Amino acid sequence: MKPKFLFPLLCLLSLFSYSQAENKFTDTRTQKIEATKLEIEKADSDSLRLSLRLKLAGQLAYFDGNIAKEIYLDVHKTIKDKGYNSYHYQKMEAELLYSLSSVSLNLQDTAAALQYANESLDIATEIGYDMIVGRALSNLGNTYSRQMDFEKAKQFHKRSLVFHEKAKSGRGQALTLNRIGLVFSKQEKIDSATYYLKKAIEVDTAKTLRLQIKGNLASIYANNDRYDLAANIYKENLRLLDPTAYNVRAHNHSNLAKVYDKQKEYSKAHAHIDSAIFFAKKVNSLFLIQSAYHAKVGIAYNDKKFSESYEAFLIQDKYKDSIVKESTTKRFANLEFAYQYKREKELAAVNLKNESTKKKLYLGLLVITALAALFLIYFIRKNNRQKLELVANKAKLAEMEKLKTALALANREQELKKVVVESSVREEVLNSTIDDIKQVTALEDERERKSALRSISASLLSEKDSKKSSLSLQTYLDEVNIDFKILLDQHFSKLKPKEKELLCLMKMGLSTTEISKLQNTTVAAIKSSRYRIRKKLGLGSEQDIIAFIESKNIRL
Repeated sequence: MKPKFLFPLLCLLSLFSYSQAENKFTDTRTQKIEATKLEIEKADSDSLRLSLRLKLAGQLAYFDGNIAKEIYLDVHKTIKDKGYNSYHYQKMEAELLYSLSSVSLNLQDTAAALQYANESLDIATEIGYDMIVGRALSNLGNTYSRQMDFEKAKQFHKRSLVFHEKAKSGRGQALTLNRIGLVFSKQEKIDSATYYLKKAIEVDTAKTLRLQIKGNLASIYANNDRYDLAANIYKENLRLLDPTAYNVRAHNHSNLAKVYDKQKEYSKAHAHIDSAIFFAKKVNSLFLIQSAYHAKVGIAYNDKKFSESYEAFLIQDKYKDSIVKESTTKRFANLEFAYQYKREKELAAVNLKNESTKKKLYLGLLVITALAALFLIYFIRKNNRQKLELVANKAKLAEMEKLKTALALANREQELKKVVVESSVREEVLNSTIDDIKQVTALEDERERKSALRSISASLLSEKDSKKSSLSLQTYLDEVNIDFKILLDQHFSKLKPKEKELLCLMKMGLSTTEISKLQNTTVAAIKSSRYRIRKKLGLGSEQDIIAFIESKNIRL
């Protein structure tokens, strides 16, 4: 037997053994389908019945997308006709519209896929169904990828990833990462494509999806002339895949056929492309069928089987015509425009609402700012008034102190004149005193002037006749030391009047000798009086009596 016939024979044997395994899996699937149908008949409520019908559509989609689509549409019609609008039915409607979008993509009806994906997205977004929002966005990305609008496709896929991550859907993330990788692959951005496909394999552990993604990664290797590595992945996938994973098997057979075509192993290429057509027809996937026949045209032509190539071309062209129709393309464009217009209207409404909210917010802020400014102005003016009043009070106080000093000086001068008139002093003493007064009045420092005047007064008083009454001295002391006298009367009542008089004279800054002359007593008597005062106040000899008394006034 010639070697070129050996591989097709092996493929036939492989298909025979596969057919046996497939029959086993098909029987299992058929049993599940029949069991679902039986559950539908026994269902006693629309809620359960419609859920089971959606389950049945998903099971039948493995065999015929058109039948599954009819069931989805019928369930959708029932929900609408009966007015079911609870959260449960809204979730159901979002799910079935997403499924309709997926089935339409497999049937290569991109216009319908766009419509159903957008409808599913609207409902899922409204009810906050993140998983279906992610899947609908991913289907929109896949739809635009089929239309060769790769940038828009990537935008939808990347938006989809956000919602899959939010919903913690590993399968959704893997599926979307795989689709992003395929978009980059179509753009011949190999590094980016490889990155996303490997990331997709890491995210999801489901066998069928993982093998599908590995097949896509193998396609990148094949496009970079790494045929042996690509072929090994395809063959391993075919060995590990479930017999009824028809669409994934169709992809792997078709891609493996292309690898063998590149390596000019045409018998192997023919066998695998025929297997690809076989599995594509199993699921009635028009896109996969057309793609497989397109590959068969090239393989037969390279193998110089021109009649077989031409026959495949006619079949491929027939499927292409049924897939890409002018009406479908036009409907896709109209739907895309309609949804874009709808989104723009919704966005405009949101923007208008936001503008209105902003205006209200700005108005509120303006009112608050105006009120705050008014309060601030009020407090500033109030504070300024208080400051002005304080300055005015200080000025009045200073003026009063000045007036008080002037009055005290005038009183002292009057007292001195009185003392001079009443005293029998000699003429030289009088002249000397007048000279002293002139010198004192010429002094600029008020404190020095006061001290000098007290000293002159004391000297004159000491010269007065000893018969001057004590009442005259007390009156003088009361006039010039009234504040200090009040302090003594209020807080030191245990002191005798004579002791208080001594303290007043000490406050005036007079010496012990001057005080003794004024009080017509001896220096020793003055010292003795001071000792008794210290003892009554509890003071030591080193402490200042006057400072202690004045500190009482400060603490008050």
